[in-house]
Amino acid sequence: MGSGKAKMTADVAQELLGQQGYQLARHAFRMVIEMDEPPPEPVVPEGLIIRPFVRGQEECAVLLAVREAFKDQWGYVERPFEEEYKELVHRIDKDPGYDPSLWFVATEGKEIAGMSLCHPKVVEDPDMGWVHVLGVRRPWRRQGLALALLHHTFGEFYRRGKRKVGLGVDAQSLTGATRLYEKARMYVQRQYATYEKELRPGEDLSTQSVED
Repeated sequence: MGSGKAKMTADVAQELLGQQGYQLARHAFRMVIEMDEPPPEPVVPEGLIIRPFVRGQEECAVLLAVREAFKDQWGYVERPFEEEYKELVHRIDKDPGYDPSLWFVATEGKEIAGMSLCHPKVVEDPDMGWVHVLGVRRPWRRQGLALALLHHTFGEFYRRGKRKVGLGVDAQSLTGATRLYEKARMYVQRQYATYEKELRPGEDLSTQSVED
């Protein structure tokens, strides 16, 4: 009964948006894993290590790596670095939802190849850990690093008593992220729809495809 009412509400909302000139642009998923046993040990590609982020030393390097990794995300628009950096440092210092002890980086020498930046909980579900950012820079893709970062992350949450971990993902991810998460035994818990309306013609600066 409840799911039927929710569908009716969603249908009415979609109809109203359509009447106002909005069009469906994209779907996103909340994907979740529920662990009744320890997750697999991460298989880290040769030459790389996964370790904790070093607070006070690596904020700049991590942000640069995140910006590079997420250039391939649909809708990404690059912001001024100084603006993003100030915001990042402010959140680390002031936001109780940030816990840098749950930030992990994969490195090769001094280079950050990938990262998993997590929150200890979700507001509506304090028992669920949250992967806020998971990314791998282009030169280190297709080697299993993203899966290794996920398994490392799941393992740390499991050690801290968290049996459920979630993340958000573009349902039509340009890099195939949904397939990775399914491989990691995550399932779709919730689906979101994004609608958009063009107010005036202009140049689209957002990422629409992965370029070689």
